[in-house]
Amino acid sequence: MFNFKVSKTMKDVQWSFISLITASLSHLLLRILLGNELGPSGLGLYTLVFTIYMFGVLFASFGIGDALTRYVAEFSDNTQKAKEYITSGIIGSVFSGFLMGVLLFLLSDVISINIFNMPEMANMLKITAICFPFIAINKTVVGSLNGFRNMKAFAFLNISLNMSIFFISILMVLYLKMGVLGAVLGFVIPTIIICLISINLIRSYLVFPSIFFTQNDAYRDILHFGFYAVLGNSILYVYTHIDSLMIGYYLDEAEVGLYAISVIFVQGLVLIPSAIQKVTSPIIAKAYAEKEYKFISELIKRITFKVFVISSLLSLLVAIFGKVLIMIIFEDIFLPAYLPLLIMLIGYAIYSTFISIGSFYSSIGYVQLSYKIALFSAILSIMLNIIFIPRYGIVGAAIATTTSLVTLTLLHFFIIKHLLSKM
Repeated sequence: MFNFKVSKTMKDVQWSFISLITASLSHLLLRILLGNELGPSGLGLYTLVFTIYMFGVLFASFGIGDALTRYVAEFSDNTQKAKEYITSGIIGSVFSGFLMGVLLFLLSDVISINIFNMPEMANMLKITAICFPFIAINKTVVGSLNGFRNMKAFAFLNISLNMSIFFISILMVLYLKMGVLGAVLGFVIPTIIICLISINLIRSYLVFPSIFFTQNDAYRDILHFGFYAVLGNSILYVYTHIDSLMIGYYLDEAEVGLYAISVIFVQGLVLIPSAIQKVTSPIIAKAYAEKEYKFISELIKRITFKVFVISSLLSLLVAIFGKVLIMIIFEDIFLPAYLPLLIMLIGYAIYSTFISIGSFYSSIGYVQLSYKIALFSAILSIMLNIIFIPRYGIVGAAIATTTSLVTLTLLHFFIIKHLLSKM
């Protein structure tokens, strides 16, 4: 019988939550400080480079970290198999990270001049390209630690990376006065350093690669899984940014700024579910490998109900005090963000239930479903934004977002119920 240790799970959730909240706070504070020091144009240039970097990371890591979370959890009791998968993952991440880095380096001038008409961006993208192999390796290590449910080490790496980015960026920008280039170096340098530290955490699971010339199932499994994972993650990345992009297309940058305030508040709702998801992923993968299907069903019911209650209460608090918080943290001019905030609270409160078990498909070997559903969601969101934004502005964007999130959540749980009934 599969044993569910509540104390272990709660500790894992706590470490995962600490990791996520540290990342969120460090990025928020960094953007406030960079905005004051660099001004709107400087912050905009940095944000654009960082956005391209984050999108490139999805392909550089090629979903290998997600794959290892599943396979390491499945073979956590088989040291030899775990070593094969982890070593395969490291080799694969070196190649995918190197290829993506070369690609960005070669295309940096085209992206900067021909697409964005910002020549000063070119050198920053070239510098950014250098760290792709390192961030790919780091994500592979983090995925392995998540699979082992070693959430303490998992949190250590993530916290170290985000805090290092924060302090080195401040050093480069505020004290060395290196401007946007300093801010870019602020996330490139820590990425390389933390990667070298992370390798040390799994060195005992690395074997000579010669084993893969005669036994390459692990490498093939990881590439197959990673292909669908990167498709789903890249589409999902576009999906989560499409509303802001389309506001900029139909309206203006001031409306984008107002909408961004709403997004800052609602994204706080997903921190707890995201932390829980990091723990439920390896638990479900291991339970599925041991054919404990009833346990998986009961786990999903318990987790999603508790997350819905927590998210609903937090949404209610934000709805009651949201207007006051906007006035305190920002200014009265940002108060038009309050109505879109209220609308999006509904969608995110409901969607947070799925986030808590968001790796369900990959954990049971149905990773192809992730990108198919993400593609459907992206198309639905684009259509809704086209309908609502020209007519209702940022309120329309909020309506489109909430509608797509609720629809997506219902679709997910319908599919999950169907899959569980077949087990």
